[in-house]
Amino acid sequence: MKSIMLIDDDAAFVRVLGRNLGNLGYKICSATCIAEVRECLVSTRPDFAVIDVHLQDENGMDALELLRKLSPSSTVVMLSGYIDIATAAQAARAGAADCLVKPLGVEELEHALLSAAKRKPDDLPRMMSPSKARLQHIISRWEKNDRNTTRTAAILGMHRRTLQRILQNAGVVRDPAETFRAPSRFEKLRRLHRVWSDALATG
Repeated sequence: MKSIMLIDDDAAFVRVLGRNLGNLGYKICSATCIAEVRECLVSTRPDFAVIDVHLQDENGMDALELLRKLSPSSTVVMLSGYIDIATAAQAARAGAADCLVKPLGVEELEHALLSAAKRKPDDLPRMMSPSKARLQHIISRWEKNDRNTTRTAAILGMHRRTLQRILQNAGVVRDPAETFRAPSRFEKLRRLHRVWSDALATG
């Protein structure tokens, strides 16, 4: 049975994710701080590890370095609400096999872990361009705010229409002008003809 160590300061997130991964047949060990990581590594050398970049007052990179030192064969994936180029590069140098952005499903995480395990140890993780990293950060914020464009725009410090245009270009929302576009005169006539034809057919 393959084992996965989950390192995240969000205990509820770890509990839910651990239960879902356990249902897929993995043995789970979890930690919410670096001290707990050290304790787990006394008896466990996990096949995989998922580490949140931010661990309250601690740095997930320190947990990564500790894991690479005590369990060098573990395949490590970093996880955060926002991964930028600098963070991805630092994680790669420290030995992480990939960097993923929350939120993500358990199947997506499992696929990423298995794919990362197949890559060579010296392969760099998939690194996003600055524009893609920024877009993922914006979409993540939007999702966390229940897709409320006005509230998200205020948090990001941008105009609501600017955010709306970014989301439209990313294909996650439809153009309101398209959604609520008034029918043309031709469309009105075509609809009227259809209604009239149906009426004659049933009369």
